[in-house]
Amino acid sequence: MALTGDSSPPPDSTSHGGGGADSRWSEPDSSPNPASAAFRQVPLFLAELRAYFRYYLGAKLDGFKASARQVVIYAILAVLGLIVVASVLVTSVFLVLWGLAYGLGRLLWGHIWAGQLIVGLLVLGGIALTVRIAIRRITRAARLRTEQKYEQQRTQQRVHLGHDVHERAGEGK
Repeated sequence: MALTGDSSPPPDSTSHGGGGADSRWSEPDSSPNPASAAFRQVPLFLAELRAYFRYYLGAKLDGFKASARQVVIYAILAVLGLIVVASVLVTSVFLVLWGLAYGLGRLLWGHIWAGQLIVGLLVLGGIALTVRIAIRRITRAARLRTEQKYEQQRTQQRVHLGHDVHERAGEGK
């Protein structure tokens, strides 16, 4: 007891500063704080996310590689198929033309060279005629498309401006 007549109990040795049972100065609670526990788990979640992301990217990359491999395989098969078809076609055409030339040569009193010459000239003439007709059709179609394009532009000019470039050019003379 104190000498001054104070009847208050002596300060508790467990309290810091004699403030009584203030929670600010009490020992930390043993139950974990959910926010801090979740915060401690963030690096684990990020590591897991990185692992899943790497797995996803790897799977996508492997899928692209497999698709590219398939495209290359199909392209190679297509080229080989074209080579085979072209070879068969060339061989067939050669055999037909050779047979025609030989048969014509036999009809020309056994002069095989004459049959070969006639068939060769007919084939070359047919190719030249086909090319000439194709070029004429292509250029005609291109010219018609160009004329239609400019006619459409003149029609739009008449609608929007009331006259077209040819009418305006005729006024200047």
